Amino acid sequence: MRDVVVIGAGLHRYGMFPDRTSIEMGTEAISSALKDAGMAWKDIEAAYCGTVQPGVSGGHAICNSMGCTGLGITLVENASASGSSAFREAYLSVASGENDIVLAFGVDKLGSQLQVAPPVSGQPLKKQENVAPPEPEPSRQGQEQDERVDVKFRKVLPVQYFADLARHYMKEYGVTREQLGQVSVKSHFNASLNPYAHFQKPCTLEQANNARMVVDPLTVLHCCPMDDGAAAVVVCAKEMARKFTDKPCPTVAASVNRSTPPDGDFFVTLTRLASREACDKAGIGPEDLDLIELHDAFTIEEIIYLEALGLCPTGQGGKLVEDGVTAITGKHPVNTSGGLISMGHPVGPTGVGQVAEILWQMRGQCGYRQIPKRVDYALAHMVGAGGVCLIHVFKR
Repeated sequence: MRDVVVIGAGLHRYGMFPDRTSIEMGTEAISSALKDAGMAWKDIEAAYCGTVQPGVSGGHAICNSMGCTGLGITLVENASASGSSAFREAYLSVASGENDIVLAFGVDKLGSQLQVAPPVSGQPLKKQENVAPPEPEPSRQGQEQDERVDVKFRKVLPVQYFADLARHYMKEYGVTREQLGQVSVKSHFNASLNPYAHFQKPCTLEQANNARMVVDPLTVLHCCPMDDGAAAVVVCAKEMARKFTDKPCPTVAASVNRSTPPDGDFFVTLTRLASREACDKAGIGPEDLDLIELHDAFTIEEIIYLEALGLCPTGQGGKLVEDGVTAITGKHPVNTSGGLISMGHPVGPTGVGQVAEILWQMRGQCGYRQIPKRVDYALAHMVGAGGVCLIHVFKR
């Protein structure tokens, strides 16, 4: 396997764009990625499109709009990890020697198809509340905590499952609503500095915790939106990068794709196993990570994944957030992009957008949200319903 680097990235802002097509958003992101890489469309030898929506040959329509060059095009669907899976396939294509320059991109238009809820009078950040998911039925109380995760998850809506998990962590480990809210506050602050983020207004702890309740203890500001967007990155063989750019190009130090483990827990256990494997392959420990972009569809997820990644013992993830460890200026910045909660979660593009943020942070191109210290190692984490976890580790 040869060394592979990320050489360019481009995004179409995440949000609600009912007047824009998937082709328009996808070609915008791809064109920006090519410009960032110093390449032309004809240089791309293969493309992998992460998506859950456009239908038959949706990725082909986008690529063909860029120009018909005969390149290989493959669509990848893997739930929330679709974009991350597309990136892994692009990486493997180059690492194996099959191709030298490959595009990974993601596109979906989920938000524009949702029925917009009416504003809630007197509540903060009405823009976000207007795109909140409909309020589900209350989750079942008294579920046994030792029920297999894969079984329990199929019985309820995702927000119900994670609200139940949040209540469990509050009872068993002392996680507080303030700590949950602080994840949202950090997320919205980071997104307010990101021109590609869906939500670009910071919020206070009071606003986060007093917003409209979805399922106790998760308010609408504790939950990610469903939105539209596109993201693209270009990877190439390391020895070829200097032909196109003199910018720093991080190397893919590890790429791991794993599914539901024997205990059925495709969130915590799966993240723990996949991240341990990825860090071992990269030759680092979690303490070496200077940036983490992780799956935070709900605030409790950031807390449990901090623990699963090995950054702290079980039950201490909330304290990491409370102590500022995960802030842009902290020891282990998490979701400098704004994460799923605030940057957005259009699904297909989400994992590719994480890689874009890591590339730009490693290059020092993130402006006001730039991590002040040198970023030598970064990790991207995505899980997907059905039981999948993708971990990518990058080194400067």
